[in-house]
Amino acid sequence: MAYTSFFRDPDALEAIIDVALPLLSHRKEVRVWDAGCATGEEPFTLAMLFASNMGPFLFRNLDILATDHEESSFPQFENRIKNALYSRKDIFWVPDVFRKANFLETDDPETFCLTPEIRDKVRYIKHDLLSYRAPEDHKSLIVCKNVLMHFIPEQQIKVLEMFHEALEINGFLVLDGAQRFPDEATNLFRRMRPGIPIYQKSGT
Repeated sequence: MAYTSFFRDPDALEAIIDVALPLLSHRKEVRVWDAGCATGEEPFTLAMLFASNMGPFLFRNLDILATDHEESSFPQFENRIKNALYSRKDIFWVPDVFRKANFLETDDPETFCLTPEIRDKVRYIKHDLLSYRAPEDHKSLIVCKNVLMHFIPEQQIKVLEMFHEALEINGFLVLDGAQRFPDEATNLFRRMRPGIPIYQKSGT
């Protein structure tokens, strides 16, 4: 079963804001790919964080592509993300300041909807990472959590090569802390912060 939550891995989120955003903020647009988005909590977390840390002009030019290889036993990820409806339990870990700024009440007291400003920043398409073909290129930031660990080493390397190709010059990759980075792919990225899985594209 897919597992995700809002504001998971706070150290990695902090690194995105502290390390990646200062460099990305000089660009005309910021193009993010969340690979393995499940029901959307992670890409919407990124949208909320960027909204609170970007100026309005740059946020207007933020694009977040959320992808997953949807399984038939799961709810439709696309519909969940398009509607941006989450239960009271789903938003439990959302800090108060973000909850008040970004969630609206609905007719159901147990269901909340993200504001149009945040909801419309995330778009979803179905994509299989093991196709080894990125759905889009020229990405500023790729986030991939709790996915690579399910692949054999040869597959992990090919997916990382795909990420490298999909990133623009000096773009960033964020993985989960449990993911061991294959030695064969260390020439593709350089780690930006000790102990935190944030990497910058190298070889450019």
